[in-house]
Amino acid sequence: MKIFGKAESKRSKTAAFVIAFFCILLLIAMGWTISRSIAKGIIILDELFVEVVALFVILKSAVAQYTYLLTEDKLVIVEKIFFYTTKMEIPYNMIDGVYAHKTEFISKFRLRYKYRKCSTVDNRPIWALIYSIVNGKKIKNGRVLLKAEPAFFEAFDKFVPNRICAPQADVMLYSYARRDAVMHDESVEEYFKKLSGDSEDSADTEGTDNTSNTGNVGDAGNIGHIVNSKEEGAR
Repeated sequence: MKIFGKAESKRSKTAAFVIAFFCILLLIAMGWTISRSIAKGIIILDELFVEVVALFVILKSAVAQYTYLLTEDKLVIVEKIFFYTTKMEIPYNMIDGVYAHKTEFISKFRLRYKYRKCSTVDNRPIWALIYSIVNGKKIKNGRVLLKAEPAFFEAFDKFVPNRICAPQADVMLYSYARRDAVMHDESVEEYFKKLSGDSEDSADTEGTDNTSNTGNVGDAGNIGHIVNSKEEGAR
């Protein structure tokens, strides 16, 4: 398997300290729950269960090591937790795009699968990768959260052009275009070009005077610049 790009998770000392602090608090809470259980002569299962699960989730996300690999036809994500290793593969032709992740409590875009493939002790910005699973005329969408260096995303963009570190609206538009294209038995790329072309034509007719003031936004969207700006903001 030929590798065209590689990125690995990193550890921040500050983030590791915060995680350790919360783990200590949970251990203290577990000790308090156990002592109350002994005093009452009854195991307080509900509180103990919540504390154990919370501790497991925090430790899992902090200890896990992630490696992202760019092969000829797919993105490979390797997750290693102690001696346990899992692998996730996403074909490039099923990737709708990658955008800067923001927490949304209410979203109209339905995600069937959600994965966090990045460490909580990695202080780099989070990016959301949206992909599709096509089964006949039915499409399910998934999301994978990633953290990587600008150079990795620049290499990634060669396999999924113009949709890596793109605006969220553009990624959502491509995902919806894929659904419509599958329903009409059309090529996704051709359908998206027609859809984006119609949008550009309507935008041109609405405000041609604004283009001279705003300049070329697309040229300013260099992937390395976008990612670096995100990292500076995160600090």
